[in-house]
Amino acid sequence: MYKLMKLELRRNNLNTYMKISMIGCLFLIGFIYFVAVVAQVENEPDFQKYSNIFLFTSIMSMFFFSILSATMFSRFVIEEYKGKKMILLFSYPVNRKKILLSKIAVVVVFSTASMIISNIPPIVIFSITETFSPIVNDTLSSELLFSVIKTIIILSIGMNGISLIAMRIGFINKSVPSTIVSALLLCALFGNAVIGSFEKSTLSLILLAISTAAGIIATMNLMGKINRIEVE
Repeated sequence: MYKLMKLELRRNNLNTYMKISMIGCLFLIGFIYFVAVVAQVENEPDFQKYSNIFLFTSIMSMFFFSILSATMFSRFVIEEYKGKKMILLFSYPVNRKKILLSKIAVVVVFSTASMIISNIPPIVIFSITETFSPIVNDTLSSELLFSVIKTIIILSIGMNGISLIAMRIGFINKSVPSTIVSALLLCALFGNAVIGSFEKSTLSLILLAISTAAGIIATMNLMGKINRIEVE
């Protein structure tokens, strides 16, 4: 499995996706200040709280990295199981399920790490500047930062569940647009659920379990589908 993942990394250059992730990080830094300043100018009480600003920024990052992950799945999986590429793929003397799992593992590991790492600079930089030049009239606490970290982890797991389901939907018609649109719609649903369960541990755990289970089911279903494909 590890060797197959290394082969995937050789076949698919990740530099482009790393650059996109860095752009995403810069966007989030700008976004967090944008939300804080607009809330102050417009006197919007809901966004003059650190908890809501961090939550909104984290959900925005989930949208960004869900689209990135869905795009990667389109490249690593959907396009690989089309026409001559699929025939070549099936000619390898390796179990089809293992090949698919190695592709999925590369995307999941990269997307998860990118999303978590990209969320750190916006929170750290914003928190530091708020200590000497505050925009928000609220108090930062270690409990709040712990809650934000927990939310980011939940969102990153949810992002993977969303992307896996979107990949399965997109695989039906081997369509990249269907994959990305599905990811966007699922993000909207999951984002609303996260807002509703924010700072409620039980609901957060239920949400985590549902997104994980949905991603696993989508993956297993796709594995069965690919295993049954007949190549002429």
